[in-house]
Amino acid sequence: MITLLVIIALVIVGLELNRRRQCWPRDPGPGSTDVPDRDLQRLVVDLRAMADQRCANW
Repeated sequence: MITLLVIIALVIVGLELNRRRQCWPRDPGPGSTDVPDRDLQRLVVDLRAMADQRCANW
């Protein structure tokens, strides 16, 4: 049981050391979230157009 706790503690310490060594913020690359989602923009425009058509038909 003690061996298991020691192993878990060593894994946690190793992960923490690895996290501290990472450069932050990372350079933007693939998967960057600062690029606008064009699919979302098209969806919003389409939904607004559909809502406008429904309001015009009333």
